[in-house]
Amino acid sequence: MAHLDIKQLTKRYGNFVALDQIDLAIDEGEFVVLLGPSGCGKTTLLRALAGLELQDSGQVVHAGRDISRLSPARRDYGIVFQSYALFPNLCVSDNVAYGLASQKGDRKVGRQGITRRVAEMLELVGLPGTQSKFPAQLSGGQQQRIALARALATSPDLLLLDEPLSALDAIERVRLRSEIRSLQTRLGVTTIMVTHDQEEALAMADRIVVMKQGRIQQVGKPKDVYRSPDNDFVADFIGRGNQIDACPAGMQHVRAGDLMLRCGVPIDQTRNHRFYVRPEDICLYNILDDCENSFTAKVLKYEFLGPYSLVTLDAKSGQNRPLVAQFSSNYLDGRPINAGAIVRVGIPAEHLSPMPATA
Repeated sequence: MAHLDIKQLTKRYGNFVALDQIDLAIDEGEFVVLLGPSGCGKTTLLRALAGLELQDSGQVVHAGRDISRLSPARRDYGIVFQSYALFPNLCVSDNVAYGLASQKGDRKVGRQGITRRVAEMLELVGLPGTQSKFPAQLSGGQQQRIALARALATSPDLLLLDEPLSALDAIERVRLRSEIRSLQTRLGVTTIMVTHDQEEALAMADRIVVMKQGRIQQVGKPKDVYRSPDNDFVADFIGRGNQIDACPAGMQHVRAGDLMLRCGVPIDQTRNHRFYVRPEDICLYNILDDCENSFTAKVLKYEFLGPYSLVTLDAKSGQNRPLVAQFSSNYLDGRPINAGAIVRVGIPAEHLSPMPATA
């Protein structure tokens, strides 16, 4: 049985459907990322799980308990917001202790216990000794760590993260995403994070849930979603890619414009096919090489991006847009590529698998 089971969850705002019959099962200790563009419903789903939005229909079962209609205070979760949501008039210690001080019944903690727990949480997030500081005295990354410490202080069974890294600079984002993932793994807390950043999702998630217009498009492990997208939207949204439409020309061959290519698997001969090729899967050869699935192409644009370069190519493949290839800087060392040059590139057959027919 799933630790968190979401069944047919629907939420409307007037005629606008924000969530359309969402079904999702999450295992205990799993780190799940809700990924999609603005307005896709990912934050609405997170807020519905927290009880901050009430769904119109559907059910949420957490650890065997139906929490669909419970108030936020009666749900066992900690939450971190994009804007940190720290109290500016409270010191770090009081911010972290805020949830502890309001606990009741068996979970109520005494003053000494609160002081000890605050110290433990600050040590956990790498900010020991900051109890007396105020939020304005901290950097953005430090404030987000305090918000995370506050969310974890009550030992919640579920951790909800609403774009916790989007307000940080690029270097701090990379550093903090690694720390959050490491902390989640160490504590084993079931975590759901919202983001529109594909790299964050790929780096942090056990599973990614790709959403569009209030519906789930695909659920899977990061590598599976990246390598085997279920439809055009997922393929386009997760990283860069080249869409190639081709017609069958044999049991394992297709024709795309002037190109004849062998596929990695046998293909249906009764219909045209669409392939999605990642830029890093395109190979660069010597101009006179005659490798399988290789062809000449004209360089339209060359972009140096540090560890790798993007090369835009006109390959006469019959597509509406050019091919984009990605080559590592070490691989290109001593092989200068300039706009207007003719190069030989290729697509290995194992990277030519057709998209699902329903894509």
